Amino acid sequence: MLQKIKAKLYALFFWQTNFGELLNKGYDLKVFLTNSFSENKLKSKESYQAYLTKQYHIIEKGLALPKPRRNFGKPKIVMLINKAITYKNKYGEDMLIKNIKETLTQYLERNPDIQQTDTQFYQLISAFVKDSKASNKGGVKKITKKEIELATAIDFETFIKTRSSVRNYATDEVLDEEVHKAIELARFTPSVCNRQSWKVHYYKDELIKKELLKLQNGNNGFSESINKLIIVTTDTKKFTKLEGNQVFIDGGMFAMSLVLALHAQGIASCCLNTCLPYVDEKKIKKLGTIPNSERLIMMIGIGKYKEAFEVAISKKIPVEDIFNSQKER
Repeated sequence: MLQKIKAKLYALFFWQTNFGELLNKGYDLKVFLTNSFSENKLKSKESYQAYLTKQYHIIEKGLALPKPRRNFGKPKIVMLINKAITYKNKYGEDMLIKNIKETLTQYLERNPDIQQTDTQFYQLISAFVKDSKASNKGGVKKITKKEIELATAIDFETFIKTRSSVRNYATDEVLDEEVHKAIELARFTPSVCNRQSWKVHYYKDELIKKELLKLQNGNNGFSESINKLIIVTTDTKKFTKLEGNQVFIDGGMFAMSLVLALHAQGIASCCLNTCLPYVDEKKIKKLGTIPNSERLIMMIGIGKYKEAFEVAISKKIPVEDIFNSQKER
């Protein structure tokens, strides 16, 4: 009893005051500054991958413009190749290097006059991509309007309106392959410079799941019916300075895609916030074997749909309260 009183007083003093908020912000800043990177200070393999992805995606975006400037991006390409060679020497040639090579191969194809106008630049790129093989994993691809029309010929309105936060699940087991398929689909979420910093931690063990949910403290009354637990995180090693907010933007976008993809697999879900004191975030990371460089975005409790069940109406505000259309001058 005394222990519970002490814990309550501790929570009131530290976490429900401005002082507690300062402690949390300090933790935010420490994790971000420790792991984020700059162009001149790539601290880890993850930072190298994020930097190289960011740089080669700039070339991809340039190639996708309506009228790309001839021979664009020379300084960025020179830097990209130099860093890619360093990465290759450190970590070997992987899919990332192959994607970069394919992107630069397309760049040469689109800019055939480089060989005459800038021989040294042409030789640098040619030497780097000499053993590149086409795989459609880097560069640009062609999409037709017809393909989009066929793909979007679905009742999306009904689909999205039938997804609710569910707190009452069937006893049927959620299959690993169903979750894997949902993650496969959620991968196509946009991210800053295509860096894809998100991670999905998946828990099936009843004891670990129970202990993690206790730390979340927003699942009272239905935690026992949660079949599997997901924790979505983003890795701060994939972000540069001034991108602290992007950690949560990219993670939130991915989490929404994952929730919709789960719905498409017939899996019900409930998003559980991770707005926690930093000491509890650290406990979750330790218990869930989550690296310290990752930030918690949300927990997602999942289970199979019952034949019939109840959900909160969750009345949505009108479009007029959201849409701010600027008046024409």
